[in-house]
Amino acid sequence: MSSTSKPLRRDLPVEETRQELQRHFTGYQGEKYADGWAQLWDQGDFLPWDRMAPSPALTDTLLHHKDIIGTALVESDGTERRKKALVPGCGRGVDVLLLESFGYDAVGLEYSQTAREACEEYAREHASDYPVRDENIGKGTRRFVRGDFYTDDWLPEAGLEKDGKFDLIYDYTVSS
Repeated sequence: MSSTSKPLRRDLPVEETRQELQRHFTGYQGEKYADGWAQLWDQGDFLPWDRMAPSPALTDTLLHHKDIIGTALVESDGTERRKKALVPGCGRGVDVLLLESFGYDAVGLEYSQTAREACEEYAREHASDYPVRDENIGKGTRRFVRGDFYTDDWLPEAGLEKDGKFDLIYDYTVSS
């Protein structure tokens, strides 16, 4: 699905958006919640969380709060390595691209195959919009993975084993 194929309804009033989401998810209770998100991506015209830009809070944190989170590099067992970052429910992957530009090895996780494909397409078209933020650190890597955040079967595809860990997890829209 091309990012320009359908007009997106993303600027509805908050209450109307909330009501439409509640109506949609009445058919996706319990274990089926993730299928509800996938259905929204498959339809492609009601993605109110998809602002096509990184989260202002994440951008601010990366730019102005290194005293809290440090940089994208960490010393581990006497060697320096890139921190691994996870963005569950990454949507179109904009926050993954931002983290990559700051030097993180970033993984975007999406349940929907359509959303994962949207990530890959957006990255192909917009990666150059996210320049390296620190030449001494360089650009990290990015990977988009399909899976359910509440399981661990996607960890190998993300480059981690079941006991693997992320150094940073940024969540803005994942819900259960």
